[in-house]
Amino acid sequence: MPDLAAIYNAFDADEPLPAEDDARYVDLSNVRGEQVARQLAQRILNAAKKHSHHLLMGHTKCGKTTELHRTELILKGRGYITVFFDVAETATRTFEYTTVLLLMAHQVVDQLAKQGIAVEEKLITGLADFLREKEVTVGRETAVDAKVSGEVEVGPGILASILGKLGFGVELGGSFQRSREITTRIEADAKGFINAIQSIVADACNRVVANGNKGLVIICDGCDKLAINATDGSGKSHDLQQSLFVDHASDLRAVPCHVIYTVPLSIAVNLGDTWEQRPVFVPAILVSELPGIADDYPALGRAALKEVVTRRLEQQESKIDDLFSADELLDKLIEVSGGHISDLLLLVRQAVLESQIAGSEKIAEIHCNRSIRSSALEYTRLIESDYLDTLQNIDSFKTAQSASDVYRAVIFKRLALEYICGNDNRVDLHPLVAASDVYRRHKGMTKK
Repeated sequence: MPDLAAIYNAFDADEPLPAEDDARYVDLSNVRGEQVARQLAQRILNAAKKHSHHLLMGHTKCGKTTELHRTELILKGRGYITVFFDVAETATRTFEYTTVLLLMAHQVVDQLAKQGIAVEEKLITGLADFLREKEVTVGRETAVDAKVSGEVEVGPGILASILGKLGFGVELGGSFQRSREITTRIEADAKGFINAIQSIVADACNRVVANGNKGLVIICDGCDKLAINATDGSGKSHDLQQSLFVDHASDLRAVPCHVIYTVPLSIAVNLGDTWEQRPVFVPAILVSELPGIADDYPALGRAALKEVVTRRLEQQESKIDDLFSADELLDKLIEVSGGHISDLLLLVRQAVLESQIAGSEKIAEIHCNRSIRSSALEYTRLIESDYLDTLQNIDSFKTAQSASDVYRAVIFKRLALEYICGNDNRVDLHPLVAASDVYRRHKGMTKK
């Protein structure tokens, strides 16, 4: 009898796989059309001593972080020191380039200190003085108690202490208006701000190399979670993705070392025009037949995702036949996931829970159906009336419709999924969206 509680926990979709987890990791390069980790690592190895800046693009929760961990493992094996952090773990999803760079400076100082590499203290206090002089404090008020010079004990945690005294933690968890206030004050001397960040990173790079390493690589995860737009206190709307990756691409690229940023799939520009090279793309995995696409692609995709489930069950000393009462039940969950790994993990997990609630030793069809219904409700809530025509066009033509705001929202919310099939790029509705009552009613009405 399988341990359903242990299996339930084994399908946690919020847990990226550690770099060394070969037991659960499945190389999906063949079914994705991209060798993600190897490509990112090789780009950095090719750049050698020249600073390079890279983008990793894909649907949210599609496995980018797992691939970044594998990239990190490759680079560490080739003699590089890495600093890995997730912006979205600290900031709200309306952050700006100033937030990214400040968090980056903090993580470089903090993580290297833990590895015995100390960044020059005067460079850290230089950034602190800049923030104090620009009155980067809580809300609109200048906090008298937020003075920095001479009040912070020098040491590895100095930058975190400085940001805390300046109320920056409050700003990160606050509204977009607060983010705007920080950025506006910093931009009174944008060059001075960038120079302060560059000085910290450059010193870190020099010390990393002096310590016998080939170089420093910063991996900045979580930028793909950045909202499409936000409204400031005056009611003005800002395209956050355009601002971060286009308007301030030069600021992100000014960081003097190798850097990888994740980027939203919904960004509406050709990033090759403002970055050194095209983004590395992590698509969904094709699991259903598409017109003009050989059946081999979805067959291989389904087999690969079945292997993902198999590996996780093996860690719990179980097999697919032990968990599912019929072979076709897992196939059904794979199909309705649309080839999005996180959705598949969630579907299996919920099916396990439904089985536990029913007191069943195995997942039966009714448990799978309840799991699917639960996920379908989540996606249905995301469908706005303005999306329906665009969804129908995607359903009809299986291609991206345009860089319109509606298409961007549809892709950002994963109502549609992008695939790579050999030399072809295709888009299709998420199966849970295609099967939803709201979409089917709209489709039926337009055919009359």
